[in-house]
Amino acid sequence: MEEIDNKAEKRKDADIMKKYKAVFSDIDGTLLNSKHQIPENTRKKIKQINQNGIPYVLVSARMPKGMTAIRAELEAKSPMICYSGALVVDEEDHPIYSVAMSQEVAMKLCRRVYELNPKISVNIYTNDEWLVKDKKEYWAAQESDITGVIPQEVSFEDEEVYKEVHKVLCMGDKEDIAALEQQLVKEFPQIRIYRSKDTYLEIMSMKASKSDAIHMLKDHFHVKQEEIMAFGDNFNDSPMLALASLGVAMVNAPEGVKKSANLVTASNDQHGVTQAIIEHVLN
Repeated sequence: MEEIDNKAEKRKDADIMKKYKAVFSDIDGTLLNSKHQIPENTRKKIKQINQNGIPYVLVSARMPKGMTAIRAELEAKSPMICYSGALVVDEEDHPIYSVAMSQEVAMKLCRRVYELNPKISVNIYTNDEWLVKDKKEYWAAQESDITGVIPQEVSFEDEEVYKEVHKVLCMGDKEDIAALEQQLVKEFPQIRIYRSKDTYLEIMSMKASKSDAIHMLKDHFHVKQEEIMAFGDNFNDSPMLALASLGVAMVNAPEGVKKSANLVTASNDQHGVTQAIIEHVLN
């Protein structure tokens, strides 16, 4: 592993070798490999730290239904941070923290996307429901295959659809998504808009963040900030990595994300999570 200068200045080498009491981890590009699977050795090590009383908390832009099977596979009994911090559910999947977009803004946003580019796939997430116009549409069908969740078809003309929106996901060709992001950032400065990958544009309340959700859960677990470890691979993980006493970026993360971390581990296809757990949690 290599140490990153930006945060190393703030934290001594001795800090890195502390015992950590809670681990927060992104899913896609971090915990899961490129085949959307948890490597067997990673699963074993996570089970081991869970048995030692160290919670491994899933943190993702996904909805709860897209995360519960992964939590079950890890045999973890812990809350989950969903929609990049807009919703936190407890061990029984009951909401314990929620930051939704205003109904007016969500409705205006979705209608504006269709005006700008009707080819864009617009997906609305409210609590544990995924709402679409057409579940057979290419992008929605692909996302369903990845997450194992089947969306619900609704009319986007129904204002009730926008009542408690935790996330809007826009999917399309990378050129279309880049152009859409550029325009929406200008028109909707009051909401958080970012690309989680070239073809995905994630939109949620400006008040929602992975780091804020972790702040709330550290009290739930009775742990201190210096006892938190976090893993991530994308820009929406940067605040979480900066917050954690030990922020670990995957080598497949963009350079800007690596600068938010203390350490860079191997890629999600090279057992990077396993390596960091062995070195800094199980040692």
